[in-house]
Amino acid sequence: LSSTTQSSLDCGLNVHKQCSKLVPSDCQPDLRRIKKVFSCDLTTLVKAHNTPRPMVLDMCIREIEQRGLTSEGLYRVSGFTEHIEDVRLAFDRGGCILLEM
Repeated sequence: LSSTTQSSLDCGLNVHKQCSKLVPSDCQPDLRRIKKVFSCDLTTLVKAHNTPRPMVLDMCIREIEQRGLTSEGLYRVSGFTEHIEDVRLAFDRGGCILLEM
């Protein structure tokens, strides 16, 4: 792209910088342009998946409801760093995510 154009990170729309003020900024994100779940703007994720909340939040809520409410220390004990990183990478890859330890 030239230095006179701007590109939307969400939908990929290219527009002249002087015209960008005239273009609505509320574009529909393209799922093909979203490479990671973490480090992505939450508004972009919600718009792209057309959901009221990010899917990662819904999955965590379901997991807590299934087994976490009876686990002692759920909110007081940190998880294992390696397991947390594995879960983050699985979300970013878009594959099957196993939240149990």
